[in-house]
Amino acid sequence: MNIIINQQSRDIPDQCSLEQLLTQVLGIPVAGLAVAVDQTVIPSTDWPVYMLREADKVMLIRATQGG
Repeated sequence: MNIIINQQSRDIPDQCSLEQLLTQVLGIPVAGLAVAVDQTVIPSTDWPVYMLREADKVMLIRATQGG
């Protein structure tokens, strides 16, 4: 299926949870990461059970330190 991640189209496997997207498909560290799907923030406790759907718009936001 096709979803949009940070405004870029990406094909992912069907039946893909948000956690699978982050850890297996994208292979990114999840510490300090916030995720919104269709402009709704998804708590990290829900990532394992949140199933993505065709045409979902996923926004990944990384917390950074600064001064």
